[in-house]
Amino acid sequence: MARTRQQKELIGLAALVVIGASIWYFHLERSATPNSGSSAGSYTPINAQDYGRIFIGLTKAQGTEYKSAGRNIFVMGAMPVDVAKQAPIKKPFPSYGPQLPAPPPAPVLPAVFFGYGMLPVGGARQAFLKEEQGDGVLIVSEGDLVLSHFRILHIGNDRIDFEDTNTGLKGSKNLEAPPSA
Repeated sequence: MARTRQQKELIGLAALVVIGASIWYFHLERSATPNSGSSAGSYTPINAQDYGRIFIGLTKAQGTEYKSAGRNIFVMGAMPVDVAKQAPIKKPFPSYGPQLPAPPPAPVLPAVFFGYGMLPVGGARQAFLKEEQGDGVLIVSEGDLVLSHFRILHIGNDRIDFEDTNTGLKGSKNLEAPPSA
């Protein structure tokens, strides 16, 4: 005879109940046995330290007082130095033999850099210089000679770099705002 679907489900359910009951029964039986690992005969005490020395060290540490050496421990930085406590500074030995000459001073462009501009369609940047002695305005590009011996090296947004062709020294001049009226 063919069994119906409901009968098959009931048989499966009965089998699962039998399996669950047997597992529960055997599990409770094993955990209730008095011969498990928690018996009094298998107890071993732990290896504990003697805390007497630690407590003595703690009482000594509690008795100490903070004594400042003059430095604030809450401020980052070096301790202020007293000039009187410093060791006297020894003067270096005098140098013997020929002395090196002082480096030459940086060249000074005798003009005021007061602006810059660009020609349309990707042209070169040009600087506007006003002569200090006179009323002339010079419009120069990078690579031009100014006042017959200053070559313009770079025109920036806030300064102009140049080279004195007589000495080969390089210098720069900052952009100066026009005097307010």
